[in-house]
Amino acid sequence: MFKNHTLLDRLKKQHPYQFESLPALIPANGAEVAIEDATIDQIALAVIALENEICPVRQRINALHELYELARKRGALGAHCIGDTFSKEGQP
Repeated sequence: MFKNHTLLDRLKKQHPYQFESLPALIPANGAEVAIEDATIDQIALAVIALENEICPVRQRINALHELYELARKRGALGAHCIGDTFSKEGQP
């Protein structure tokens, strides 16, 4: 039996690593549009919307990374508590 492959199926087969997570639908104008029917502008807007969603997560990751690095510079080891590391007198 012949299977009708969608554009999304073909893209995923041709470029499995690049398009593995490509969604079938993207948000557009308050609704969802099939990726095959999406305009370039709709894809660009979907990218911006996703970036806006992950921005707070990225900021938390960066803040935690900075806290970790600062604690390590103060001599903290893996089992040390952050509160103890920053409560030591004489350290900035």
